Amino acid sequence: MTSSSGSDPAHATKPASPKLRASARLDRILDAAGALLRETGGLGFTMKDVAIRAGVAPATPYNLLGTKDGLLYALLNRALDSLFIGVLRHQAADPLEHPIEAAAFAAELYTADPVVFRELSRVYLSTRDDLHRPWFMHRSMSFWKHSLEGAILQQRLPPEEAERDDLPRLLMIHFIGCVDLWVNHDLDDAGFRAQVAYGTSLIMLGFADAAGQRKLSARIRDARRTLPRHHTFLRFAAPAATTPTITAMTTSARRPRKTRATAVAED
Repeated sequence: MTSSSGSDPAHATKPASPKLRASARLDRILDAAGALLRETGGLGFTMKDVAIRAGVAPATPYNLLGTKDGLLYALLNRALDSLFIGVLRHQAADPLEHPIEAAAFAAELYTADPVVFRELSRVYLSTRDDLHRPWFMHRSMSFWKHSLEGAILQQRLPPEEAERDDLPRLLMIHFIGCVDLWVNHDLDDAGFRAQVAYGTSLIMLGFADAAGQRKLSARIRDARRTLPRHHTFLRFAAPAATTPTITAMTTSARRPRKTRATAVAED
């Protein structure tokens, strides 16, 4: 039976709930912020710019995210969501290699959108934020824990590693270190991906069982061939003429000081 207007009330579209509407607005805001990041190449845009680009009221970004830092961390956390989906769906042939492939997936995600991820990474690398950063770092740690679950369940890692956070913490610290070098252009995209794969493999080698060590050793040899041959961060400018060199300072320290008594004796 249809209504007098000809529509079927049973199949009428229900209005979206306030929660769904807020979620849709948040997605538009984050999409707008990402687009502005790519277009401007930096973080100089304002929350008003984001609101205009997203087609929402000027107050909406503040109502949903609080501050611009809140907006940027929301973008970072959305990227983490993509990483979580990838690491949970992917099944490595050997669970000991799952963290390596998870790290490679993360590096690919970063280098696929370098402008956005370089600028967003500067946020948590260089800005102290006691409100948003702890949660982001906690979620980052969870990503690495998830990458190790298969190896722990199959008892391919030492039993104590199931109770401790040493290994996921080490994996996270290594990745963040590589990100820092990439953000500052000390590593290019290819070098960043290669360093992530090589370092993560080395870390896993130290925890793997005998069978895993053989496979990881082969992977490390392959990864080593792709490493950058030179690193810009290991170069340094020659000291200026007015700046004492280490040799000069050492020589000066060894030379006996002339006291008033020795000066009189010399005279």
